Amino acid sequence: MKTETKEKVAFMAASLFDLAEMTESDLQCVIEVVGTDAIQDLMTMDHLRYECSYDRMAEKICNYIDWDPMLVMTGWTDEDLSRIGHLIADLVEGESPADDDAAESLAAILTWEGLGAWIACNDEEERTCE
Repeated sequence: MKTETKEKVAFMAASLFDLAEMTESDLQCVIEVVGTDAIQDLMTMDHLRYECSYDRMAEKICNYIDWDPMLVMTGWTDEDLSRIGHLIADLVEGESPADDDAAESLAAILTWEGLGAWIACNDEEERTCE
């Protein structure tokens, strides 16, 4: 996977994680609502990565799929979300998808029930798993 694709995956992963928090929904449910096709399409809109914060991207995802959930503010900082996004991107990269298949791999990983525990164990800032 190219470095640029990995950065796209990290940004989208963090934005989707943030969206789940903002809608107070399970990440798996959010991924089902958003869908792999929308994730793929949004990842090709590279300008969004440079123009949007994670919160704003979460809103753009909702607009793109014509979903109007109640969004709440979260306690996540951009730094927290960036770390989580990069951890998830490392998992996607570990699956070695072709760049065209990165969105599908991302969706699969985001729907993995063990993802939250894996992040808690692997996040250097939040070492809670020993």
